[in-house]
Amino acid sequence: MPEPMPEHASTAATDDRIVRWFGRDRIAGWLERIDRFWSGEGRYLVSITTGSHGYRQKRDPSDVPERIEANLRAQAQVPGINPPSVFADFGTISLPRYWGGTVHWPEQTCPYIDPAAQDLDAALQLPRRAADDPRMDAARAVALYREASQRLGTDLLWLRSIDTQGPLNTAAMVLEQQELMMAMIERPDAVHALLDRARELLVEVVTFLRRATGGRVCGNIWPYTFLPIARGLSFTEDFMPLLSAELYRKFALPQLRQLSRTFGSLLIHCCGEWGRHAATLADPEVNVTGVEFHYPFTRIEQLAPLAERGAVFIPYIALEKQQQFDSAAAYYHHLLDRHGDRCRFWFAWPDDTTEARGFIDRVGEAG
Repeated sequence: MPEPMPEHASTAATDDRIVRWFGRDRIAGWLERIDRFWSGEGRYLVSITTGSHGYRQKRDPSDVPERIEANLRAQAQVPGINPPSVFADFGTISLPRYWGGTVHWPEQTCPYIDPAAQDLDAALQLPRRAADDPRMDAARAVALYREASQRLGTDLLWLRSIDTQGPLNTAAMVLEQQELMMAMIERPDAVHALLDRARELLVEVVTFLRRATGGRVCGNIWPYTFLPIARGLSFTEDFMPLLSAELYRKFALPQLRQLSRTFGSLLIHCCGEWGRHAATLADPEVNVTGVEFHYPFTRIEQLAPLAERGAVFIPYIALEKQQQFDSAAAYYHHLLDRHGDRCRFWFAWPDDTTEARGFIDRVGEAG
């Protein structure tokens, strides 16, 4: 459950629009069901976003408060398990920016960053800003969250954190990626040191977000689930597909163990083909509460070690990359029919569509 809101984030307004749109009892019921689900109760939950949550900030964020308000109003009308939250999405560059590097802002695509270092020694010597530096995205996220809370007259909002890239992802944007991968062979101890620095920043940033919101951090930008920070850390591990099982175990496992000790459990997003790493994620010292996987690149059969540990699966499908299923709903029903007796799922639809609503109509909001 969330911690008490800090005094500066509370509101004395009498017209709480979140209460008006969502209903206080409905929100409380959702949070209770979510807590029970992560505790192991129920086969699945279903959530749907509105599709208008992607108010990624560019150089001019002036219209973002209005877009947050419009998204939340629409979100209140969507079926499924959907507690109100603010998306603080500034792109994958949020954590590497703490070390510097030139940021590029294309007109129609996501921002990207040049590596701050071209060699490992330089990366290890880079200074970095404090987690709460007002120029960085974590502080911008807190400001956005507080403005939305004040604007809507509420203390019921949650914050989806900035794009929390895992240590490997962050290191691969701070240091030129090819140099990092070569150093895994030639200078493994130095790579471990760089990954330690990346993990320490991740912990400090998430701790700052948790403190500044009174514990109302509910996960990463994706997957579109809802994991209260008191239950665990949600982060991205998209570097997995680039590494062999041996290299991933060697360099990722120490970081995963530390993060698990710090946050209790881990919810991991990864695109692409990473099934070979399921055994590493099922390590006894790593408490993985959930994983997102994308069929057909990663298949649920490859994730049996995680199923045995009770991890929740968050499935997506690349329809254009396979021919077996003609819709996401068909794939999700297949998972329930074939694996529902031994697997638990969170079906997190990224858009409010006829197909998504039809899926909820057929299976109910939760199992």
